[in-house]
Amino acid sequence: MKKVCAWCKRELETLNTDHEEMYPITHGICETCAGNLLTQMGRPLYDFLDSLEVPILLMESGPLVCTGNKHARKLLDKQLFEIEGRRAGEVIECAYSKRPEGCGNTEHCKSCTIRITVLETFATGRSFVRVPAYPDIQTVSGIKTMRFLITTERVGVFVLLRIEEMNGA
Repeated sequence: MKKVCAWCKRELETLNTDHEEMYPITHGICETCAGNLLTQMGRPLYDFLDSLEVPILLMESGPLVCTGNKHARKLLDKQLFEIEGRRAGEVIECAYSKRPEGCGNTEHCKSCTIRITVLETFATGRSFVRVPAYPDIQTVSGIKTMRFLITTERVGVFVLLRIEEMNGA
């Protein structure tokens, strides 16, 4: 199957190597468009992310959530202002993010699959596909362990965090 950039429709380069099988293109954006869209951070970026039919959080260093597309906002029942500039644990309502140490600084954060996967993608550029994660989420009826399947891909200085599934464990 021919892979094309979702933005400019040009064919994406393939190397036909084991690397592609290990680190697949999961979101379909060429390097040129990624650079243009992500450095400008203007309306085209929001339009592009919203055109993707899956929930995506755009992560920046820290790691902080830069923004989330309409599918992520709907899945998480959040408005844009509740997502932008926050840590992922805060956005998904992780029970440990509410502790005085804050998201990313508790003992539980050291083993958080979402945090570890995003940081590894930032550090190495390695993509991860459908990784199971089981965060403890604060709900109105108490703490509930949820099951997420996440996929990450580094695009320039950002990481796309795709939430493929989210349900009670």
